[in-house]
Amino acid sequence: MSVQCLPFLIVVAIGVSLPPPASSALQRSALPGQGRILFAASRGDDGAFDIFSADLAGERVVNLTADPHPDRSPSWSPDAERIVFASRRNSNWDLYMMRADGSDLRRLTDHLAYDGEPVWSPDGRRIAFTSARDGNLDIYTLDPVSGDVRRITNHPATDAQPTWSPDGQRIAFTSWRDGNQEIYSVAADGGEAINLTNHPAPDHSSAWSPDGRSIAFISDRDGGGNLHIYDLVTGEELRAGPDNLGLRDPAWTPGGGLMAVASWALGERRFFSRQGVALFSPGLQGGTFVVASAHGYAKPSWSSRAVTPLVPEERWQKGRSFSSITPPVDVASLPRGMAPLGDVRAGGIPALAAAVKPSFDALRRDVIEASGYDFLGQLSEASRAVDFQNGTSSFTSWHKAGRAFDTRWDYRVNGQQILYIAPEWRAGRLFWRLYLRTVRQDGSMGEPLTAPVFDVANRRLLPPPVGYFVDFTALAAAHGWNRIAAQERETFDWRTQPLALEYWHFERRDGLSWYQAMQLVHDDQRLERIFTRERLLAAGTRPQFFPFLGLPWAHLPPSVPGPLVLPPGHRQ
Repeated sequence: MSVQCLPFLIVVAIGVSLPPPASSALQRSALPGQGRILFAASRGDDGAFDIFSADLAGERVVNLTADPHPDRSPSWSPDAERIVFASRRNSNWDLYMMRADGSDLRRLTDHLAYDGEPVWSPDGRRIAFTSARDGNLDIYTLDPVSGDVRRITNHPATDAQPTWSPDGQRIAFTSWRDGNQEIYSVAADGGEAINLTNHPAPDHSSAWSPDGRSIAFISDRDGGGNLHIYDLVTGEELRAGPDNLGLRDPAWTPGGGLMAVASWALGERRFFSRQGVALFSPGLQGGTFVVASAHGYAKPSWSSRAVTPLVPEERWQKGRSFSSITPPVDVASLPRGMAPLGDVRAGGIPALAAAVKPSFDALRRDVIEASGYDFLGQLSEASRAVDFQNGTSSFTSWHKAGRAFDTRWDYRVNGQQILYIAPEWRAGRLFWRLYLRTVRQDGSMGEPLTAPVFDVANRRLLPPPVGYFVDFTALAAAHGWNRIAAQERETFDWRTQPLALEYWHFERRDGLSWYQAMQLVHDDQRLERIFTRERLLAAGTRPQFFPFLGLPWAHLPPSVPGPLVLPPGHRQ
């Protein structure tokens, strides 16, 4: 899938046949809709989410907000001259509006409770949004001129993720009101809500098609994070895009195609932690990226009326920012040895590699500031002895390199549950996102949850708890500490064995191979004596992983250059 093929793939993705080859002008005019794509991404200098827009070729994107506070959920006005979005400026989540070039910023709401997920009505007169201003998450509308706010739903369960019908008569949203995550719709002025999906699996993140006939949404009903399309007239259901890659935040193109946030692979190697905005066509498994990079993405939307903003050159970035070759790490510049954890209580060896201890300390401070709790003041485990071995953990664990820690499995303060975990499917693997209930529950800390949480004791999904929470997983990632997937081995599977859940494990690799990291904290002769081929095989390490561990006697296969790839997967 080369960059040169992108115009063709965009046409396929939006469901329009390509005209016969002729002049380049003819081919450009054949691209329906034109306009620009809007999205939120963590591509800013400080890693915070900003609002960006991109042309359809995806060659360059422009940062419209460039603010150290998180900006999310952008939505075009119908004439594409303004953008509404949510931001945590002034230490509180509120709605803001700006011109399409990022100028003329104006605050629309000023309420201590959470206001977020804004979306503009088709006639431009109202903005639907989610708010906790009356005690729990419900759907509201705002008149951007008068400031008048009207409550549309009123239910003790979580209502969130609003989207307008193209005629502006109804609002679809995600709700837990029947004890399960479903897509509902309600009249734009309020009234009885109608369940549109009615399925035992979680359904969420709806988007109304331009013709008003269909609803696109994300569901786990036949895998993890798949894009479904439900025909509201016939009841027919289609799929779009690849299977089980954890697609998120679907939106429609003007021509009846779809886009969503997806993970990407490079060549034949699949580094699914990278994300981007991809285009899909109903009924087809393939897709192509408009923008992609090693960052987080959210909430894309396409306006056919948007034009390229006139902004300084320094605000532009490459749309597809990736490389098939990772620059080598300057190992010699990294500190060697281990550093004690000080007042942190920890199982195993209470120390981390000297190279990563400062980032752990910074993360601990940020968690205290964001949540009010010293969650990392006690760890289940920090480092391990170099020759440690048991039946459930990897013999080549990053704990041995001092670059991994395990949080507490359960965290309660004065009997109140503080730690919650939520499942998240990525590339067919189950990951977990950790949330901490904040000390202050007035809206000045954290934000409400809309995702289901997992009851570990009873192994079932529960509706999101009411209150305000901090995303610990996001804070950890900002400091270079990343989660791992739950275990799904034949003899060690998260579905039956609690230790295989692995939601507590975080590690920081910094581009090092495992053996490079080990050499920074252990003697070479000892490593050579312990980590032989025979002992690794006896410990259950699979031979195909040997080269990727960086072992001196195992050679890494040559790098495979290539374009961004969305594998088709398999329909179930």
